[in-house]
Amino acid sequence: MAGFWIPWEVGLTRKREIVLIAKQLGITHREAAASCMEVWEWAQEQSTNGTIDGLSAEDISNIVRIPGIGEAMKMAGWLQNGNGMVHFPKWDRFNSKPAKQRLENAERQREYRAKKRRIKAENDR
Repeated sequence: MAGFWIPWEVGLTRKREIVLIAKQLGITHREAAASCMEVWEWAQEQSTNGTIDGLSAEDISNIVRIPGIGEAMKMAGWLQNGNGMVHFPKWDRFNSKPAKQRLENAERQREYRAKKRRIKAENDR
């Protein structure tokens, strides 16, 4: 698998898809975002490419024990279902090993630049 973490995108609770999911399920945006994270966490344990055979959107809801989340994610475009499988679109953007390496490298670079700025600020005093 691609590691033991999944990224939480800045602004996730305000994304159009989260708003739609929250509205359909009658929950808050934060609850909808957390529910999607649970689904993605489970999916990462099951798949390396975002496709899981033999399941439906309803099955996903039952597996993660969040009534309606699979169907709501499908309605929002974050889950595709058909031909005896479920698929998570744009899986490679966040959940693949290269994507996680890219995110980790970007974080290391941010930390490095911040450290350089701190050192420069201290030397300029």
